[in-house]
Amino acid sequence: MPRFNPLKLIIHTALISAFALLLGACGLLTEETFIVYSVGEVGSRDIVVARADGTDRRIVIAGPSDDFGAVWSPDYSRIAFLTNRDGNVELYTGFLDGSAATRVTHTGVDESQPTWSPSGDRIAYVSPDSDGVPRVHWVRFSDLLPNRLIFESDSEVDPAWSPDGTWIAFAGLDTNGKSEGLFLRNPDGVNRLQFSASPDRHPVWSPDGKKLAFTSTRDGNKEIYVIQVGADGPEGQAVRVTSNPASDFSPSWAPNSKRVAFISDRGESRDIFTVSDKGEELQALTKNQIDEIDLVWGPTGKMVFESRPSGKSELFVTTVESVQNRLSVGDTAASQPDW
Repeated sequence: MPRFNPLKLIIHTALISAFALLLGACGLLTEETFIVYSVGEVGSRDIVVARADGTDRRIVIAGPSDDFGAVWSPDYSRIAFLTNRDGNVELYTGFLDGSAATRVTHTGVDESQPTWSPSGDRIAYVSPDSDGVPRVHWVRFSDLLPNRLIFESDSEVDPAWSPDGTWIAFAGLDTNGKSEGLFLRNPDGVNRLQFSASPDRHPVWSPDGKKLAFTSTRDGNKEIYVIQVGADGPEGQAVRVTSNPASDFSPSWAPNSKRVAFISDRGESRDIFTVSDKGEELQALTKNQIDEIDLVWGPTGKMVFESRPSGKSELFVTTVESVQNRLSVGDTAASQPDW
């Protein structure tokens, strides 16, 4: 149960009320140039939005609970986020003035990995069953009734909704929690397609919906692969786009769907690289003694990533020419960006 801090609640309530007056004036709810992220230490995080240059920064979800893991709705009018305000971690959605937060799940277990449908009327997420086995579910906001995505697997994780709404990609796990491959499921129909039978995880759709990037250890270490996807499902074999004895992971697509950014420990630390969807034209974006942790390639062509140059999590924005600026401010930790 989260520790109640009355002073924190009073201050944040006042801040949200003041920011609510500003949101409509600046058109925040339809701006695609805002980054949403978590601030604070685990157990007492709040949710903040800011422009890529650090301006118009404001707290949008706050309170005595731990609010974190925010992801934008497709039209940038809402966020889905995770919170322990009910004792366990449940999934909520909310508007960015802090009002009308809607509890989506009522399970008594910890939810994770929310992913929006492109129409914004549904959301998929991972929820463990009574035995603690992770399962992918989805709900429609009109009724908030949970639906199991699939019943023919031991467990599922890493849901990713396709840009056209047809498919949810996910990883199927065996009883030991090891990946048995990647699958596609049409939540509106009965189609279930398996497009890999290897230890593959974390599928990520290209913005044009024609490709999936994913991480695999099929060759002994973590590498990034890309597979073409047509109207009827995967087409051809996956292409290995990285090739290095190090670990390559956390793929994120460029807005034009032609390049993939990823994190690699092939140097002295974990750095960010990009490569074409055919495995060509490798480019290093960061090169330092500090580990990069997470990254998102934003719609403007810049990237936001998490790093810890001073021991705490901070966020930075970089261009593809490696021009960087710090997004987070002060001594408060910042993490889990979405753009």
